[in-house]
Amino acid sequence: MPMDLIQILKGRIESLDEGPYTGGLRAVLQHVQVAANHLRRGADVPDDSAFTDTIYRTNQAFEGSLKEAYRVLAGQDPDKARPYDIETFLQRQGLLRTRVLEQMSRYRTEWRNPSTHDYKLDFDEDEALLAIVSVCAFAVVLIDQIAEKVSFNRAKAVASAPPPSGKPFVDLVVDSLLALDLRSSNRGATPRVHESHLIGAIAGHLEATLPHDASVTIDAPIGDGHFRADLIVELKGEKVLLEIKLTRSAHNLRGVAISQLSRYIATSGIRQAILAMFDDGLEGLERRDHELPGIDARIIILAPPKRNAA
Repeated sequence: MPMDLIQILKGRIESLDEGPYTGGLRAVLQHVQVAANHLRRGADVPDDSAFTDTIYRTNQAFEGSLKEAYRVLAGQDPDKARPYDIETFLQRQGLLRTRVLEQMSRYRTEWRNPSTHDYKLDFDEDEALLAIVSVCAFAVVLIDQIAEKVSFNRAKAVASAPPPSGKPFVDLVVDSLLALDLRSSNRGATPRVHESHLIGAIAGHLEATLPHDASVTIDAPIGDGHFRADLIVELKGEKVLLEIKLTRSAHNLRGVAISQLSRYIATSGIRQAILAMFDDGLEGLERRDHELPGIDARIIILAPPKRNAA
């Protein structure tokens, strides 16, 4: 299992464009790979000190991941800040998603803090294994957020605002999405499309092309926060739910996604929703309207023209 997680981490890093963060994230991967080598050494020799060496390497991967997140999400140079200050800043500024914070807290509490503050502490094989799993899970979800931000910045920078229009707000959002060329925004080293890249690019494009007083919120809480929408777009009190799906991810995806958005509509009271569906080809989309009878709500489906939802 650790090697599978390491491969997932490697794939996430390779899917990113080259940037100032690339070297640091590759170093994170190397620390995790060396940690796995220590784990194998401790099991094969046996050498109990290898398990403690595993933890020291995963600590380096943990801190390296946070530094590159600080570089991208905060736009700051991590070389001039202490790890503690970086963690505190990212938390206080609300720059990390809830799931990222949960993974960060788990690794810090169970592995980084004990190994840092008690130099006499030794770890066993199970603890070393769990540390690798924990730091890989943390790095993967954090890199997803980094990828989202990178795609957001790039899409926002190249987008052009359309001329003013008197259309309803939901139609402005749809027109903006139909005009987005996502192929140019997926330039990583691997061809596979990740949802984090899509969400970031879509959010950046919307922020650049919608009226200047519109707001775009990623990973937006709905109701009591039990549900979270990929995006909520708002203009002068009018809100639109936006959910992004990759068509390879599930059978009968459109039906499942419509049910999901119907729950979001019922919970939030937002009556306009958009379901944007993509495959790895990132073809242009066509519009289909889906009325929800009895609740005066509508889901606008955007999907590739030659392929209905899987």
